[in-house]
Amino acid sequence: MEEKIEIMFQPIKKIVILECAQFSNNEFFRRVELMARSGHPVALNWAEGIVFLAMPYHPESDVMIGQTLKGTMYLSSVMFSLMPEYQSIKKMGTLEIPVIDQTSIPYLRQVAQWLKKRIKH
Repeated sequence: MEEKIEIMFQPIKKIVILECAQFSNNEFFRRVELMARSGHPVALNWAEGIVFLAMPYHPESDVMIGQTLKGTMYLSSVMFSLMPEYQSIKKMGTLEIPVIDQTSIPYLRQVAQWLKKRIKH
């Protein structure tokens, strides 16, 4: 007989972004291309007309692990640009970078909304 286990959903309650930078579309994709060509796996996020790359902060101390368990996510950096229309693949020369529509993921949609309020024209 299989033992029953408790399954619990514990959503993220707070996101702390340590560094945030907006780029023109050309500069954003140039940086993404450099990262991809240097061997970094890259998948971009899109929601609310914003394309962004969020780099997680990896908790290594007991304090950071405790914060994570309490629902606080830390992102070491987020770079973003306007991209009004969703595209599932962004082609850059021979590279094809996936762009994931995160509209249905509440915390990523809210990150995109927060970034959109900070757009500098």
